[in-house]
Amino acid sequence: MSHPIWPVVTENLAEQLSATQSGMVHPAQLLPYLPLSLECIERTLDGLLSSNRVRKAYENRLQVYVFTESIDKKPQRFAPKQCIYSNEPLSEDTFNVIAPEVRATVESELALLATNDPWPAQANWQHELIYLAANLPSPVSTSAIAGHSRLSFKRTEERLQALQKQGALHFDGMTNAWTLPPLRYPRTVYTRNDNYIRQFPGAIKEEFELRLVKALSISLGILVAAMLLAVTARIPFPLVFFGALIIAFFIFIKILKAPAKTLPEL
Repeated sequence: MSHPIWPVVTENLAEQLSATQSGMVHPAQLLPYLPLSLECIERTLDGLLSSNRVRKAYENRLQVYVFTESIDKKPQRFAPKQCIYSNEPLSEDTFNVIAPEVRATVESELALLATNDPWPAQANWQHELIYLAANLPSPVSTSAIAGHSRLSFKRTEERLQALQKQGALHFDGMTNAWTLPPLRYPRTVYTRNDNYIRQFPGAIKEEFELRLVKALSISLGILVAAMLLAVTARIPFPLVFFGALIIAFFIFIKILKAPAKTLPEL
């Protein structure tokens, strides 16, 4: 049985990125290139810590992996012209670091992994919040991110705190702003990753649960209002109740089947 290649692709990407950044790479910097969760990236890179070539540290309160062989290399722009796995020539797309055949293999492996690993649920909101933090005008506050996110304000706040705990983002209380590692995450690249991640039911489970609660609450409110109307206006109860039941049913279905909120252009 062959071993999956996505961990090797992740390792190669981290190593080549570090070579352009004086040996340092942040896990969040890999997100624009691969539709992975931070947990998948960190597990993979943690596997390299047993060697003397890689160590984990914190730089400006952000988690970083240091590839010691590249510490003395001069920083430069990361724009590989060959696939980081197969060495095949690549197109001019800056964020295309693997050949189409390699990407297809990686995506099929991640789909198989999703059957017993919650990575899509994690990657869904991690990519969204990192994308927003990277593209909103500075200073990037919690309110600014929540105002553009598909998550509620409370859930956005919780998720940002989780990212800070992981060392992916840092909140500066003096400026009331979030900082993240140097990275670019264009909308077209984010959309490609987001579309792939959200095909898995686990990625939108939380979103569906919130929508279900909203649909049930509104439907129940309609039925309660109908009963109050029947009592106060002395309208025949069966007529009001069944009419309200039909309305509540259609509203319930409409809320459940409503398309996901689209992130605004930034």
